[in-house]
Amino acid sequence: MTSALPVALGDGFQHLPPALRAFHAGVGGASYGGTVTVQYGNSLLRLLSRLVGFPGPMHNRPMRMSIVTQGDHERWQRDFDGHILVSELRLLPGGAGVAERFGPIEVRMQPRVVEGGLDMPVTGIRMFGIPLPRWMIGPSGGQERASLEGGLTFCVFAHAVGIGPVIRYEGALAPVANAAHPDMPAVQEPTRHANLF
Repeated sequence: MTSALPVALGDGFQHLPPALRAFHAGVGGASYGGTVTVQYGNSLLRLLSRLVGFPGPMHNRPMRMSIVTQGDHERWQRDFDGHILVSELRLLPGGAGVAERFGPIEVRMQPRVVEGGLDMPVTGIRMFGIPLPRWMIGPSGGQERASLEGGLTFCVFAHAVGIGPVIRYEGALAPVANAAHPDMPAVQEPTRHANLF
């Protein structure tokens, strides 16, 4: 079974830092541990995100994560200090990137290798199978960077045109065998977007 990211990135996968290659290789369902901070734009957006399955706001709380390849998709399980969020990631045909499903919502992304890590900008969102107009989607996506401790930092953010920031969660992870969880050392933060929070 082949993980989605190596296929989507092609030869570019080998240019990722070793920590990110290991994270996305899908070998043995490795578990990662670290810390996470979750923010929302306002209380209504927080409620809507909770209905999809995201946790409430938190600051520098423990996080566990595992990625397991199952057939034609990957099962991503995130444990936000006891709140479990499970999603499925699959490869899109024709080099269109990857799609991650959270219940009725499917987020499409086009991963690309950048200096020091990986960017995954959102290219489309579907709700109950119906595509949202592209003009509604503001700067949204995910970033991963290799950390000095041999793990990775991450930042996931969503922005809606006319509404503003929807959700942002960011933190640091390392293989559980090497992670001082929940008290991980401080690492460099992911690149911040000036128009988000």
